[in-house]
Amino acid sequence: MTLHADLALAHYGHTDADRIRELLLDVHDEVYAGSDDPLAGREEFARFVDHWSAREGFACVVGYDQGESVGYAYGAPLSAATTWWAKVTPALSGEFTAETGMRTFALSELMVRARWRGTGAAKAIHDELLAGRAEERVTLLVHKEHDKVRTLYETWGYGKAGDVVPFEGAPDLCTLVREMKGKASTIAEDPLSE
Repeated sequence: MTLHADLALAHYGHTDADRIRELLLDVHDEVYAGSDDPLAGREEFARFVDHWSAREGFACVVGYDQGESVGYAYGAPLSAATTWWAKVTPALSGEFTAETGMRTFALSELMVRARWRGTGAAKAIHDELLAGRAEERVTLLVHKEHDKVRTLYETWGYGKAGDVVPFEGAPDLCTLVREMKGKASTIAEDPLSE
């Protein structure tokens, strides 16, 4: 499928969490249908959505193609008390892991429905989420065995900081980091407001 030229990119924040929750879960369910990942079930994923969207700094961009949801990305800044870096191996320096609440944006999720994969939608949504952010850098986690996904992020400027299993039951992940780049942002009209 070719991406429609008028991909609309709508921004949502912490106060929109209840309004977009079902959309986030529905897209997730479609993307992860048939997955054997123990964390991919709707109920388990809903806990992650609720955790991230409860943060005041929560930011989400949803892409729409002619009014139909394509996918989304969301995250929030790491707090000064974060444990994000604590289990990364090899251990990172205190200078690298020091957080202020405005140093690092954690990109928690980026997913695109199958019909729009390979169209540039993922990059458009990703770039819109990060455009104009004040943080110095962005970090994300990717499954170690997903070489294709990690390679894609590397082409977007990410580099590997280490490996991590952030909590019991989580898969082996790679921690990736990228310096932020300043870009102008264009906010589309919210299709959910109709």
